[in-house]
Amino acid sequence: MRKIHYLLILLFLLSVLYVVAEYASLFEYSEAATALVVPVISVFYLITCEHKRLYFTSFLVLYSLAYLLVFVDTKDIHQDLNYYLSNVFYIIAYVFLIFGVLKGIPYRGVVPRFSFTIIILLLLNSYVLYALFSDDFSRDYFFRVTSDALETVKEQDVAPSQQSIISLILEFSYNLVILILLNVSFINYLYRENKRASLLFIGTLCVVFSEVIQYAIYYPSEVVELNIICYLLILAGFLCFYLFAINRSTVEKQTFKGV
Repeated sequence: MRKIHYLLILLFLLSVLYVVAEYASLFEYSEAATALVVPVISVFYLITCEHKRLYFTSFLVLYSLAYLLVFVDTKDIHQDLNYYLSNVFYIIAYVFLIFGVLKGIPYRGVVPRFSFTIIILLLLNSYVLYALFSDDFSRDYFFRVTSDALETVKEQDVAPSQQSIISLILEFSYNLVILILLNVSFINYLYRENKRASLLFIGTLCVVFSEVIQYAIYYPSEVVELNIICYLLILAGFLCFYLFAINRSTVEKQTFKGV
């Protein structure tokens, strides 16, 4: 049996545990299942990938640490410490992945060729960030988070007990790096048009869509189906990242110098 089959079996078992726990309202078990997805994929990457890249390894390790914080109780130190630490880990992890992808993109060939696309993406990103963090939206978002809403996909990302400048900066930075990664992976896909670039872009899309769904989850209560969709998107996204990392053909070894 190929090693990836073992990975798929483990992810399937975690998914079954998650779905059963969600419908049975056993949120501690569903939270644990979610927290183990990325670490399991990271371990398999470290074991099976022959050509490890520092940027991608750092991305997976930091993301795994952020998820594993769900098993650490830091409320005695600070009530919102898990929230701050996990978001810092997420942001740094995405920065590593962004730099890894950018390292493999020849700017002189990409910028002139996709200049119009890049301008459109910059305008769209500016509008999205403005919409997310306009005064009305940010005020509504922070003050309507309830204890019920915390029992969602990223349970370790417990929203801070009160609105603060630090939490605003973290939320803005997190959404900014997510958008940058989406744009960079999209440009990389347009430029390369190969299997690895498509896996990276699809994985990024899955992660971004899971983030979008999380904004919707804060308002309805106990929407199990949305939780499951969000979980499956994260799983599919990181599985694509894993396949992106281990699928390295001879031609790609010579041409792709990034992650």
